[in-house]
Amino acid sequence: MNKLDVFIKELCGVFSNENQIKEEMKLGQQKHPKAKHINGICNNKIINLPSDFKGYFVIEESYYEQGNHKNTLPHLFLFTLNENNNIVLTSYDIPTDIPKAEFRNDNKNLVMDYKELKISSKFNPMTYTENNGSYGGKSVSKFTEEMEFTLEEKIENNKMYVSEVFRKNGKVTFGFSDPIIYEKIN
Repeated sequence: MNKLDVFIKELCGVFSNENQIKEEMKLGQQKHPKAKHINGICNNKIINLPSDFKGYFVIEESYYEQGNHKNTLPHLFLFTLNENNNIVLTSYDIPTDIPKAEFRNDNKNLVMDYKELKISSKFNPMTYTENNGSYGGKSVSKFTEEMEFTLEEKIENNKMYVSEVFRKNGKVTFGFSDPIIYEKIN
């Protein structure tokens, strides 16, 4: 198994921050939203993939709940190895003809055409470096002149540590610098 295969095995599955929320509640303050990630390889849902294609497309379903507010954010990511044998996450736009509610790993009717997939113009690809089975990366993207998005991730031992911060003119408008801690539950 190469480094990418090992990483994808660690990345894919169902993750929840339920234990993090329980610990926060014990301390008397829930700082993070209740969150769940469902990550699954979706190469089999993409037609016209080149026969020698070496990467993994992954649908990441993100579900957030805080108070009465619920938010669902699906993403399409491509994971590849670069010339330095590091893993690179490239974000793709969800095809415009697919409703957000249908962009799920369990949708057996979901089909995308590789020839029509577009790399996100907003997100700077993130490179993960590996250190003793732990993978970490950071990406800073300028969504607009005023809006900056910082993503930091660490993946190890069936856990994902994810920090997502939006800043407008340098001030945090949404997100957490201290990460949401997801544990693999399936």
